[in-house]
Amino acid sequence: MGLVLTENQIRMIVILLSTKVAPWLWGIIKTWMDGRKKQPEVPRESRSEMSKTDKEKVNETREIIKKHFTEDPAEAIGNMSNIDRVQATSDFVKDLAKAYGLDIDIDVALMDSGMWGFYNFGSKKAVFNVSYLMVDKDNEKFKYIVKEFLDTIVHELRHAVQHRAVEEPGFWDVSDERRAEWAYNMQHYIKAETDIKAYAKQPIENDAASFAAMALEGMV
Repeated sequence: MGLVLTENQIRMIVILLSTKVAPWLWGIIKTWMDGRKKQPEVPRESRSEMSKTDKEKVNETREIIKKHFTEDPAEAIGNMSNIDRVQATSDFVKDLAKAYGLDIDIDVALMDSGMWGFYNFGSKKAVFNVSYLMVDKDNEKFKYIVKEFLDTIVHELRHAVQHRAVEEPGFWDVSDERRAEWAYNMQHYIKAETDIKAYAKQPIENDAASFAAMALEGMV
């Protein structure tokens, strides 16, 4: 997996965020936080049904979060330096992907859009927007940002799980019926900018949102 950051690379990321790039990037972040039409949270009664394997992986995800960020991720990340935040998150993503049985490319990167991260089904690559990690812990939205960032990581890696399950029968004990539903959805995907409600209700998005919500429930 492509997630090996040297100390010099991490320092360069932090330097870029703290000098000339920072004002421009913070403007993008502030605009996103102030005006973004957020995906509706999935109510408990609307969450996708989780299998026995899913529930086991939810619990494993929670343990991995605690391993890297303690039982209070917002406080733990808030007390880290910017360099440590990037490294801890890189290590967390790597451990989580390994626990999920994924063989994909993963990267943290400076992204000039309001995206927190994404999984690309074509290239089998997950990318996460490291700029959000640089928010000061005294920012009134810091706790929200930490929750959203961790949610994004779990959500996007869940898409990678869905992808492998579609391609590999038996992976995660996903039923053939569910695999067929996911495969059809991947071929007829509705983008958020097209219809936010339809986007949130489609099988692979509802499933990923449900899985992430369960994994992070009560933690942030």
